[in-house]
Amino acid sequence: MTKTLGPAPGFVNHPDYRIHISDSGQNWIARVGAIVLANSNRALVLGETGYETVIYFPREDVFLGRMQSTNDKTTCPFKGEARYFAQANDAKKQAVAWTYPEPYDEVASITGHIAFYKNKVSLESTPVVGY
Repeated sequence: MTKTLGPAPGFVNHPDYRIHISDSGQNWIARVGAIVLANSNRALVLGETGYETVIYFPREDVFLGRMQSTNDKTTCPFKGEARYFAQANDAKKQAVAWTYPEPYDEVASITGHIAFYKNKVSLESTPVVGY
């Protein structure tokens, strides 16, 4: 069973706000230079009012040994509390990715997924054969 925080308070104050999550239908690779941080044909695309789309990789498809958790946390009224990751060799622990360990009900499908900053990580996609 997926653990979530319950209904998102952001939607109470902003009922026209939209978040749409779907299967990407692509194979996605996240890398910094030659270092591959994630590779998945099961990624999700999250579209959100006022923001660029974001690719969320299943945690199992992220090379967590190449990453390190940071102590940073932020809260989104629509998704919940975010936790962050830096590259494993980054002494400054500058975040390159984030996750919502226990998101609100409306975005429960991103539980167990990790997203990467497009301005810090190269994201490449190719069609999944037979999709």
